[in-house]
Amino acid sequence: MTVDPAGRAWTPEQIAEGSAAEIAAGRLPLRAQWRIAEQRARRDRGEPGSFTSDLTVQEFAAIRAVGFSPVGQVLGSAVYNVGWSYTGCGYAYGGLGGFAGGWSAAPVVPVPATQQLLNEARHRAVQRMRQECAGLGGDGVVGVRLAMRPYYGNGLEFIAIGTAVRADGDRHPKRPFTSDLTGQDFAKLIRSGWVPVALVQGVGAVIRHDDWRTQSQQRSWYNNEIAGTTQLVHAARDQARVSLAADGRRYGGHTVLLQTMDLQVRGQSCANVREGEDHVATAFLWGTAVVPFRTRASLDAPPLMMMRL
Repeated sequence: MTVDPAGRAWTPEQIAEGSAAEIAAGRLPLRAQWRIAEQRARRDRGEPGSFTSDLTVQEFAAIRAVGFSPVGQVLGSAVYNVGWSYTGCGYAYGGLGGFAGGWSAAPVVPVPATQQLLNEARHRAVQRMRQECAGLGGDGVVGVRLAMRPYYGNGLEFIAIGTAVRADGDRHPKRPFTSDLTGQDFAKLIRSGWVPVALVQGVGAVIRHDDWRTQSQQRSWYNNEIAGTTQLVHAARDQARVSLAADGRRYGGHTVLLQTMDLQVRGQSCANVREGEDHVATAFLWGTAVVPFRTRASLDAPPLMMMRL
């Protein structure tokens, strides 16, 4: 039996069923809710060691210098099964020893199922991290790190982890912000009259068949550009930029401070062409959407001095 912070006893089966219901309703699992409630109660009682963080000394000092205090490390995760998301590479086998349409260049084709999965999974992980922040009474999360790792079977786990902070004064945002800015960068942003709104992301997923021209360029003895692969990675990054801009507008961001750009390319057997191969490119962009909150006259505050200890 497990006793929750309210003193109610739960069997393992009840915890499993209750957590499944909470997740389906868009809330945290029961154990996460109890952990957050217990941590906040310890903090409200003024107990020492009531919060943990992954901040460095410099980050802690920078955050405190602009009127914020850490309230606890927060985490959000989501495990997804990666099902069949193949939509075809756009290159069909002609059936007469050649390709349909002759020896034309293979197009770059979007893979919307993969893009939707990656978008939804990361947003869900970040949203759960934001819920933990709200449960601790935090105003936002800084230093967020996003990660993706394989799980058993066809699973992928998406993780968002950071440190929840709270403003020392009486003014607090209606909704906790999220940001991948370091403590020092967060302090610089506040000093310059801007405030983070949300961690935003862009995802692009495209596929292209290795046509005869691509294969010949790959096997050439000469140094040459592989034009089809260049098109593939450009298309993935362009799609990610469009996705990032849409996510920034969704949260009302004025500007996005881009922190991370990642590209993954993998090969796979072609389902349309016998003994053919496709390449799938997935591009990830993420950063922090920010908005101004001060007038120009108030932007003349002295810069924040930072020195290594």
